[in-house]
Amino acid sequence: MQWRRALFIQMLRTPPPSLLALPEMEMETFYEGWVAEQERILELLVAAPRDRPDLHVPLVARALAHYDGYRLRRSRVADRDVLRAFDPRWLTPLERSFIWIAGWKPALAFRFVPRDGGVDDEAGGRAAVEELRREVAEEERALAAAMARVQEGLAAPAVVEAVRRPGRNGEERANAAAAVEDSLRRLLDAADALRARTVRTIVDVLQPWEAVRFLAAAAQFHLGLRRAGLQQRYNETRRAAVG
Repeated sequence: MQWRRALFIQMLRTPPPSLLALPEMEMETFYEGWVAEQERILELLVAAPRDRPDLHVPLVARALAHYDGYRLRRSRVADRDVLRAFDPRWLTPLERSFIWIAGWKPALAFRFVPRDGGVDDEAGGRAAVEELRREVAEEERALAAAMARVQEGLAAPAVVEAVRRPGRNGEERANAAAAVEDSLRRLLDAADALRARTVRTIVDVLQPWEAVRFLAAAAQFHLGLRRAGLQQRYNETRRAAVG
């Protein structure tokens, strides 16, 4: 479709978020700015007129680039400390309850696909969505199994002993840690690739206006979760102060 070609061109022209220019910025600070930008993008998505497809393409491109920006920044965190990427303390506990391999579960995206039409059936859009759903479920199972194997490896006697007695097993401990970190990093990259492919494939089979609605629904879900998590944290802090 013509709009897909326009979307691809727009994405190439969309500059990365300015926050990415600050590689030493703490992830907590970055994330606060990222959420603020998501709120601005949501306002634009919600306000977009239905009969203006010329506005839909750049809005969709901006929203997708925004998610890419988060993955890139978190990837930089993983470069320095992959365990920190798997334990994202910049998120609220409520947000972390939805974490799957350091990010959101790809299948969650299907919850936001508009149910009242909008899928492009010219190229078998509905069939493509269902096929994608099956592929995502299969790949999620494979990644979850790989994650379980990594967790089992962490509890292996040799690894535990190497960590408990670093003085006598310095080289062994370093090799064990490196192997685990390498496995986690490969899992993170695979999960991120699946997350990105899931969203982009869904966007590809939706009409432009429905792609706007899809991305708006996803942003509303996350921002609602974020607000509820912050409120929960505030309430817990107050109770702790009083008690």
